[in-house]
Amino acid sequence: MYTLIKITDSPLRTRFLLYFIILTTAPVLVLGAVAISLIDASHRRDVSALELQLINQKIEETEKFLERTLGVLEVVVGYDQKVDIELTQQNFFLDGLLSENDAFEEVSFASVDSAAYGKETAKKSKLYKNPELFTVALLPKFIEAKEGKTYISEVYYTLKGPFVTMSAPVRNRNGIIVEVLSAEVSLQEVVQSINAGSIGARGGIVLADNNGRLIAHREPIFASGAKIGNIFSIKRVLAGEKVDALQPQDRYESLFYKEPVVGAGKKMPDLGWAFLAEWPLSDADAVINGVRNQVLILTLVSILGVLFFAPLVASRLTKPINALKSGAEEIEQGHFDKEVSIATKDELGELGLAFNRMAKGLKRLEELKNEFVYIAAHELRAPVTAIKGYVSLLVEGRAKGGVTLEAAEFIDRIDRANEGLVHLVNDLLEVARSDAGKIEIAVQPVSLGAVVKDVVATMRILAEQKKITFQVQGEIADLHVLADPDKLKEILTNLISNAIKYTLGAGALAIKYELDQGMVITHIEDTGVGISFEAQKKLFEKFYRVKAAGTEEVNGTGLGLFIVKQLVQKMGGKIWFVSQEGKGSTFSFSLPRVS
Repeated sequence: MYTLIKITDSPLRTRFLLYFIILTTAPVLVLGAVAISLIDASHRRDVSALELQLINQKIEETEKFLERTLGVLEVVVGYDQKVDIELTQQNFFLDGLLSENDAFEEVSFASVDSAAYGKETAKKSKLYKNPELFTVALLPKFIEAKEGKTYISEVYYTLKGPFVTMSAPVRNRNGIIVEVLSAEVSLQEVVQSINAGSIGARGGIVLADNNGRLIAHREPIFASGAKIGNIFSIKRVLAGEKVDALQPQDRYESLFYKEPVVGAGKKMPDLGWAFLAEWPLSDADAVINGVRNQVLILTLVSILGVLFFAPLVASRLTKPINALKSGAEEIEQGHFDKEVSIATKDELGELGLAFNRMAKGLKRLEELKNEFVYIAAHELRAPVTAIKGYVSLLVEGRAKGGVTLEAAEFIDRIDRANEGLVHLVNDLLEVARSDAGKIEIAVQPVSLGAVVKDVVATMRILAEQKKITFQVQGEIADLHVLADPDKLKEILTNLISNAIKYTLGAGALAIKYELDQGMVITHIEDTGVGISFEAQKKLFEKFYRVKAAGTEEVNGTGLGLFIVKQLVQKMGGKIWFVSQEGKGSTFSFSLPRVS
């Protein structure tokens, strides 16, 4: 307790010095921690980007290899008839395929003719001089190609490595399928691409087929075709989970490297092969550890600098601050002519000049406000009152039969327009008084039920004209609140009037209440057009009016809710609303309850 009193009673410079040290060293410590965290997060994103970039590159290379190889098999022969290619031509073509494409291990033609349907007519192999011909009519490679589609089988494994079977239809110039061309394709080019891919000094790619068997990896821990589908990281990629090197489970102990790694993976579309990039943490995090140490040293140096310069800054700042404080006190008293003198040629000096300009601006605003009130009171209210008097005389003349029906209609229009003008003038004067702090509030115990009953009686005819039903909670009659009766009536009139105006056609309006910690909360619910999300942000601003379909003919000044908010707050309450566009609104305000 003694320490707190001592600090509070000490001079401004001492307090400023203490607070300055606390407020500057604390952020430095926080920023140091945040910097380390951000650097670590940035590093993780960079690692993720590098791994995913390598994966995308290898997927693209693999897809290009497969597309290029399939493209070789898609042949169009140069005649129009639906006949098989001559056997000599088939053998010549197959010899060319084997010699020109290192990936092809075996190629063959199969007939689609009904007489020899599905039988291989010619076959060439790098392993066998005269390979045996088979009937392949029931094999997927024939069925798919016969239907006009290209085909890639699942990966199978031999002593020479992983292979796939590919097939494609052979068409004549009219697009008619005349043969099926298939090939046993070595994936050695894909294996070499995977083995050549690297991240940093030691990171690399693991490629597994859709059945979880190893196709390639730069570290020869497992043999080609080994079942690795049960490895957690491979299983996640094959399952289509997001593996981006950013999740906690993306850092794990690798069975390929026998040490902790950070991994990212993707599943190749169509074939479902799993590409997994792994980067040992000892390599991936080598640079970031040095950066962390540098940030820690910089943070400590910054704190020492703050402790050294804090007294100098405190002395420099307190003098102008005291001058500004004195100037603010003068303005508080309404003395706008008092200028602040700050001799420093820096931001504080500019602040002093800005302060003086602000004082002059406040003085001018005060003058303009007073001028506005004067004009509103004497230049608007007088003629409006006169117009209302003359209209009243004309209305009396209409009642006595002294005017025609057409003239009577014109008189009614003039009367309604003048009433709107009277409301506008009164609202403007109310706003001016609020801004000037001159609204007179005579708070006293008031029967909420009586005021509600009075306002409802006045508004009921307007509601009945639009077929809007009124519902008032019965218990409200026994409640008393601290309020100005006239202002409370003005608040309720405005809110209920809005509820009626913005309920298009038949609807319902309910007035309810609830008690909450010594406050009486009044709810006014309607089934009107509701308020859009964007309009809700500006609803209590001056001159703002809700624009919704069907409300173009609704009259108003856009000042009512602004005035209501001012009145509620000046009587010690709050106002708020809940609205859903197209379903209605509920406006609520609270006032102190009288026990």
